[in-house]
Amino acid sequence: MAFSECLRQYKVKDLPLSAHLVTLHHPRDGLFSAIHTLCEHHLLSAPVVDESGKLLGLLDTLDIVAHVVEAEAAGQRQLPSLPEGETAKRARRTSSPNHHPQPVCPLRDQSIHNLMGKGSRRAGGSVPTASLEDALHEVVDIVAGPARRVVVMDAEGRPCSIITQSTVIQFLHEKKDEMKEFMHSRPAKEFCTHGAITISDQETALHAFELLASKGVSSVAIVDQEGRAITVVSATDLVMGLGLMGDMSMALSQLRTRNIVFFVGDSRRPDHHMSHTRAAIIAVDPEMPMDQVIEKFAKTRVHRMIVTAGDRKPLGVLSLSDVCRSLSPRGPVGGA
Repeated sequence: MAFSECLRQYKVKDLPLSAHLVTLHHPRDGLFSAIHTLCEHHLLSAPVVDESGKLLGLLDTLDIVAHVVEAEAAGQRQLPSLPEGETAKRARRTSSPNHHPQPVCPLRDQSIHNLMGKGSRRAGGSVPTASLEDALHEVVDIVAGPARRVVVMDAEGRPCSIITQSTVIQFLHEKKDEMKEFMHSRPAKEFCTHGAITISDQETALHAFELLASKGVSSVAIVDQEGRAITVVSATDLVMGLGLMGDMSMALSQLRTRNIVFFVGDSRRPDHHMSHTRAAIIAVDPEMPMDQVIEKFAKTRVHRMIVTAGDRKPLGVLSLSDVCRSLSPRGPVGGA
């Protein structure tokens, strides 16, 4: 029996759904307010509702990445041209105590209504919905696709919770004993995304997020000069980093000069103090069976892990998307 068949006995109400749904409000909340909310609650996305509570869409961290990259490009077009190579030289002058970043056009606060769907492949920020009585296997199939999230609606047609890929992983972890026969024999190498998009540990934070936007992915691996993985940078790291900035309007200036390794480390510090912190890497062996992979995801609460055979050189990336796709009737299709 296929895994999707095993899920047919469950409904949405059987998931470990959050009792408190964090929402963004249009037109009250602008970009900066939305970033602070996502940062405060450590969320990858949040439903957007109007003044009456009607669901308008979803704002995703990928939407914010796309907007920041667009804002930088627009700002650069308004600045005087620099000699060839000078921009890269200035970006690398981050260690000098006398360094003063070159002025750039500020990141402007604006309506989140225009940002929904900009970078998350959801036209206009549209988002699938479900009720508590809907079949779980159908919802998992949606979550495994580009939408990645489903908003749960109550009897009055208002959003009351949200189903994410993390929700599905936590459910599978809770049901691990009854589902072990479906998962134990499948090693990570069979359902991970082979090959990893990487970025040098010498690059700036801005370059990392430009890479996310251009490749259409939510994360890339940071590697050292020998090609060994240091950690992963994701769209969430950008939002967390922006949310911790005192003056968000100067975000572009900081992103242009901040080293990506330290930017990621600082965005994950619980005390929110800037320092030269390195974020730990969470890796998985290519032979690790799926049930152990799910347990590791459930315990660490991360959204992706580097697949490495021990030399820390990335062989691929294993994300929540990969796990969910492997459980979908459509099967794995690649991408992280």
